[in-house]
Amino acid sequence: MIKDFEGKVAVITGGASGIGRGLAHVFAKRGMKIVLADIDKESLDKVSQELEEIDAEVLTVITDVSDREQVAHLADVSYEHFGHVNILCNNAGVGGGGPMRFLTLENWDWGLGVNLFGVIYGIKFFLNRMLNSKEPCHIVNTSSMAGLLTGEGQPYSASKHAVVAISETLALECFNTNVGVSVVCPGYVRTNIIKNSEILRQAQPGLWQPTPEMVKLSESARANITKLLELGMDPEILAEIVIKAIENDILYVVTHPQFIPMLKARFERIYDDTLKLHEESEVKSEIKSKVYNNASSAFSVTYPENLVELKPGPLGKAVFFASTLGIDLVIYISKISPKRRLEQTTKKIMRTLNPRAKDVKIISNNLTNLRDGTPAYESVIEFKAAGMFKVKSIHLSVFKNEKWIRVSIFAGANLFNDEKFKEIVYSLEFK
Repeated sequence: MIKDFEGKVAVITGGASGIGRGLAHVFAKRGMKIVLADIDKESLDKVSQELEEIDAEVLTVITDVSDREQVAHLADVSYEHFGHVNILCNNAGVGGGGPMRFLTLENWDWGLGVNLFGVIYGIKFFLNRMLNSKEPCHIVNTSSMAGLLTGEGQPYSASKHAVVAISETLALECFNTNVGVSVVCPGYVRTNIIKNSEILRQAQPGLWQPTPEMVKLSESARANITKLLELGMDPEILAEIVIKAIENDILYVVTHPQFIPMLKARFERIYDDTLKLHEESEVKSEIKSKVYNNASSAFSVTYPENLVELKPGPLGKAVFFASTLGIDLVIYISKISPKRRLEQTTKKIMRTLNPRAKDVKIISNNLTNLRDGTPAYESVIEFKAAGMFKVKSIHLSVFKNEKWIRVSIFAGANLFNDEKFKEIVYSLEFK
C-alpha cells in the first residue's frame, strides 16, 4: 500500500475531464507526477495547464484506450519519461446504450471497447512492469454503481459489471505483492459523461440511433439524470476517497453509501430466488461417513462423504484434502523438533497462513485430549483469505513419534459449524 505520495507517478486515462481530472488534481496536490491520457486533446491541454499552475510535473498522451497499440504506447512513454509508475487509474469510459433488441453489434464494440477493454489493456501493459519494480504500486479501475446494480443502459452496465469482476480477480492474483487493487463504484458524480458520450457517439459508425419518438419519450428521464449528475459528488471529493482506499489497500470503493440498501436488496433477491428453486425439491437424507486411513503414521479420521477427496496441493505438507462448497478438510504431517511444544502450534499455523491471508486472529486455543486420552492442542483461527473472504478454521494438533499431525477444517465464516467440525477433527484415532 502507498502511504507517501510525494514524487510518485500516476497514469490516469480519461484524465481530461470528470473523475479523471479530479484524480489528477488531488494526486498533484500531494506532490505526484501525472501522466494524463485522453482522446480529447483540447481538454487534455487545458487540464495539463491547470496542473502546471500548481507546479505539478505533467505528461500528456493522446490515447484511445479501446486501441491496444495506443495503450501500449502510453505505457512505453510513461516509463520512458518518468522511469516508473506507481498508480494506474484505468478511468476512461463512455455512457450510452439502449434496449438490447435495438442495439447493433457496433454499439457493443464501442461500449465494451472503451469501458472494458480499456481496463484490460491498461492491466496488460502496466501490471508486469509494476510487479517487477518492487515499488509500492496500485491499480485503480473505475466501474460504477451500475457495475453492482443492474439497470437500463446496456452495454454500459455489462461493461461495468465486468470491470468489478476483473478487479476482484486481479486483487486475488496480486495479494501479498507490491501491487494493490481498487475498483471505484460511484453513484452520481458531477461529470459530463452524457454530453461527452453523445459527441463521441456521433463519430462512431453503425451505432443504433433512437427514433424521434423515442427521444421525446426519454426527454424527462434524460433531464432528470443530467440534473442528478450536476448535483452529484464533486470529482475531487471522490478522488480523496480513492486516496484513502489506496492508503488502506481497500478493494471496493463505494463512494455513495446511500446505495447500500439497494445492494443488500439485490443479494436478498438472489437468495430468495435460490430458495424458491430448491426449498421444496431438497430431500433430507442422512449423510454417511467415510474414513481416511494413514498407514505410515497409523491413524484414521472419519469425515462426511459429501466432502469429496481431492489431490492435496504442493504446499504445507498436506497428505489428505477433501472439500465441498465452502468447506475444506486438510490433514497435514510434518517432522518436528523434540523441543517443540504443542502450545507453540497455533503461532506456527498463523505463520503459514500469513502469506495468503489478512487480518489473522486467534479466536481460541487450548490444551485438550483425543478420545483415547492422547494430548492434543485445539486452535480456532479467523482470517480473510487472500484479503477478501472471511474464513474460520479449526485445527487439532498432535505430536506422535517426532511428527506433527494436524487435522484442519477451513470454512466460510457463515458456514462454520463448531459442533459438527469438532466432531470431525476429534475423530482422529491412532491404531
